[in-house]
Amino acid sequence: MFEVVLLILTVPLIAMSSLWLRYYRKIMYEALSFPGSDYTESVFHLMPSQSIELQVNGKCVLIVNGVSSWITMRVNGGPKQKVFKVRLLNAKGKVVITNESRVFQVSLIVRCEATI
Repeated sequence: MFEVVLLILTVPLIAMSSLWLRYYRKIMYEALSFPGSDYTESVFHLMPSQSIELQVNGKCVLIVNGVSSWITMRVNGGPKQKVFKVRLLNAKGKVVITNESRVFQVSLIVRCEATI
């Protein structure tokens, strides 16, 4: 009886985990191809409570890596927007990106179709 219950609980867990990993990779692959084939890429390491200011012009993708994959961004002085893992951006102007974490640093990959 115990083996049957364990099997009933284990099989859906394995299936759901493999599907999640499969679609996560597809989402990240498509996000990285958003700016096109001719792009510029920059990598930033944001310390806790640090912010950077970027000038963007056109299509960009922001990819956040780290223990806490949350950042806050503000486009052209507008409202704050929380970003988790990946953000597609099509804007012109100033983007302020802030690491809101008080403990962990994050790595930020910015890929834009024009210069950053």
